[in-house]
Amino acid sequence: MGNNWLLIPYIANIVILIPVCTSVLFGTGEAVFEGKVAESEGFRLLVGSLWTAILIASIAGLWKPGYFAPIILAQIIYKSLWLILFIAPQLAAGNAIPLGISLTFAVIVVTYPVFFALSLSNG
Repeated sequence: MGNNWLLIPYIANIVILIPVCTSVLFGTGEAVFEGKVAESEGFRLLVGSLWTAILIASIAGLWKPGYFAPIILAQIIYKSLWLILFIAPQLAAGNAIPLGISLTFAVIVVTYPVFFALSLSNG
């Protein structure tokens, strides 16, 4: 199946990111961050821009899966760091966390490396 394994994360990114990017870029991001991350227009637009770049790369990845594979690796790294550096300390302190995005990131951090590895081992 080779690089076709990467189609799974690309499709997941597209399904997840279309509503997320719309909310973050053209709204308040409340639906994404659940009011548990302080609102900052600059930060929200920075994150929205990053996620839009990932969305565009994921759409392109449907046609050139191997070429856009680094976007999957970047997601694994930055989402892992966010979970470790922001969410874990919040949980340890007993603070509320944005559950939806945290669980989504956790699923991605666990599953995307599998698809990435399968694409390398069979490609």
